[in-house]
Amino acid sequence: MGRIISVILFLAVFAHALYGEEPYVYNITEKAKASIYSKGDVLLCSGGDMAGDMNNKAASLMLEGKWEEASLLLERGLEQEPLFFPFRYNLGLCYIYLNKLDQAMVNFQKCQYLVPEYYKIYLQIGYVYLRKNNENEAIQYYRKALKLHPRDLNTYVLMGDIHLRRRQLNLARKYYEKALSQNPKFQNGILGLAKIHFINEEYLKAINLLKSVDLSGDYDKSFHYYYAESAFKMRDYQTAAREYEALLQFKNDRFFLENSILLIKHKLELSLRFTER
Repeated sequence: MGRIISVILFLAVFAHALYGEEPYVYNITEKAKASIYSKGDVLLCSGGDMAGDMNNKAASLMLEGKWEEASLLLERGLEQEPLFFPFRYNLGLCYIYLNKLDQAMVNFQKCQYLVPEYYKIYLQIGYVYLRKNNENEAIQYYRKALKLHPRDLNTYVLMGDIHLRRRQLNLARKYYEKALSQNPKFQNGILGLAKIHFINEEYLKAINLLKSVDLSGDYDKSFHYYYAESAFKMRDYQTAAREYEALLQFKNDRFFLENSILLIKHKLELSLRFTER
């Protein structure tokens, strides 16, 4: 019973925990404290709790791209602690990378019932719908995320990306600029504007924007793809090769769930071949 109570307390405060810049510390028992924090999309725990330690082992595997191993560990964890949110959420992520989209959806829907206030659940559900080519449902879930956390700049970018897919470039620009109005140096917002130039075949304008992006923090790794493609179109094969090579350093990134590693390797080889001429 004590463990059930601690899980309920965990769920009650979890949504608040990830909105601040610092991990939120809360009491699990009288003797232990723990905090929840994220690395990218992956959730980690601290505090020495058994479930938290098991989750962190799985999270470490996920960060190494070992999705199958991590999913097996998380499935075992859920058998013992079916209400432990990080297990459920991280397992949903694993299923996305394993291309088990229906199972991912089931887990994120269960997450939605556990902690409905956590906006990233809706981003993940939206992404699954997008992978299923259901843009209408995806955008509805992104809107739910935005309503819960209107300061999350990446959500504006995701909204813009859907309109970009639809070639609704003015609407896409509106969302990218909304993110940039809050942070003019936001990497993914600048990338969004560069993608509009790329679609309009304004490759030099795209490159000039991409050159201004600060890559010291977290950013969408498709940056390297658009930089490489734009440079290739401008016959700057040396830059194209450099950016394709940089992109291939992130083989565990979501970019490669929808794009072929072999194709990027081929484009790298082609760029190097043209460079040698």
